[in-house]
Amino acid sequence: MVVEYLAAFDVLIAGSLVTLSGLTLRNHLALSRMKTERIELENRLGTIQQQTCFDALTGLRTQRMFEARVSTLLRGCEPFALIYIDLDGLKAVNDARGHSAGDELIRLAVRAIRTAVRRRTDLENLFRRGTAADEFFWVVERSSITLAVQLAEQVLMTLRSVGLSASIGVAEWDGQTIQTCEQVELAAEQQMQRAKRDGRGCVRWKPAALPPGQTLDAVPVAVEAERAERNAA
Repeated sequence: MVVEYLAAFDVLIAGSLVTLSGLTLRNHLALSRMKTERIELENRLGTIQQQTCFDALTGLRTQRMFEARVSTLLRGCEPFALIYIDLDGLKAVNDARGHSAGDELIRLAVRAIRTAVRRRTDLENLFRRGTAADEFFWVVERSSITLAVQLAEQVLMTLRSVGLSASIGVAEWDGQTIQTCEQVELAAEQQMQRAKRDGRGCVRWKPAALPPGQTLDAVPVAVEAERAERNAA
């Protein structure tokens, strides 16, 4: 009787082990499938984000990202400036040499703009404007209009060093006035159009009112201090 009982017990244990092994295998396969599905989902989301947030030709952030960034800044109280860059002569290149040559010109221009921008935090604030192949934004945070104009001149000089030209407009937000992203963009675009009317290859801006108690003589000193602070950041 005891022997038979032990034999039955051994069979029960063996059956239990087989069942547990089967469950463990199924759980392992289920976890593997879940992991594979998660990786595939992350890859799909990454692809969607890449297509939505970054321009395929230039690698710059898109208009949607620009609007999101400016809208966020407008909810704060830190002033910022918008540099609106419109390349000169792209249509002539497209007409004479084809759109592939125009695309190469755009890529060359973006490399030059990146070189002029330099700071990582500023590079993250470069955007391509909508579907306009030759128009770009640089949102310069915590910047006065005077410093932003100097930075725009720096961009123009770097573009000239690779044989390119641009019409550039600069506008600022003072951190207090109620404005929308569209209004800030329009203000910078109007100055860019002024640059085109003035012969292209130049920077134009709307002069800002001086802070109370500040004179014109003090502006260069203040700008140099602002530039030094930005470079040290």
